[in-house]
Amino acid sequence: MSTVEQEATLDIRPLTGALGAEVRGLDVAALDDDGFAVVHALLLQYGALAIHGQGHLTLSQLREFGMRWGKLHVHGFSPLEGFDDALLVRADPGHPAVSDQWHTDSTWHEIPPKITMLLAREVPSVGGDTVFASQYKAYEGLSDSMKEFVDPLDARHDGRNIDPNLAKQPVMHPVVITHPETGRKALYVNGGYTKSIVQLADRESEALLGFLFAHCTQQSYQARLRYQPGTLAIWDQRCIQHAGANDFSGEARELHRIAVCWDERPSR
Repeated sequence: MSTVEQEATLDIRPLTGALGAEVRGLDVAALDDDGFAVVHALLLQYGALAIHGQGHLTLSQLREFGMRWGKLHVHGFSPLEGFDDALLVRADPGHPAVSDQWHTDSTWHEIPPKITMLLAREVPSVGGDTVFASQYKAYEGLSDSMKEFVDPLDARHDGRNIDPNLAKQPVMHPVVITHPETGRKALYVNGGYTKSIVQLADRESEALLGFLFAHCTQQSYQARLRYQPGTLAIWDQRCIQHAGANDFSGEARELHRIAVCWDERPSR
């Protein structure tokens, strides 16, 4: 079956006009090359996917699927089932913390993740969604004068507040990057890890970043992914920010996470 024919057999439902789609009708552990090409193309088109019905996947199968995209990223926290490139993301009444701040994963690495995957093992009866924001739309929503101003700038990203053992010093990435596969420009700053603009004085940097943080996560650029047990969320860190919805209590939410590294440093 050709790539086009395989895509025609899927149930694909866009989440919003900005980004994202729900996908039903495939098993990521059984994809041939054409099937993988379909999923790859859908991710580039929509930025974030909710592939339902993947609860049968073992962690090994999830990792094997991730390695089809590239080298798996080692986060640095506790390994899951002995794999240092897999992470347990769990919140429950005893440990209610959810990463609800807008961010792009691990941009404090010189080679950060390009793709993140979360496999839902246990979800609350309501809430616990992941919210995404398109950084393509955020860049395109700037005035031409602002684009001209921010295009040549660089920003410092610092993760020492997250992992002082791994993050020894800030790293620099362009404020605006070019997606290496789509050729589209995207903002690449986030409130979690971007600390300052290299070329600006402190007060100028603070003012610009404050504007960009508010601008790049506005509602018109967003989509919300609602998990079911067995939902596999995949999103493109090169053009998407995300935040967890910390809107559930008294229940558990457990996700298994892997991420895939950029092939090279982000660039403009």
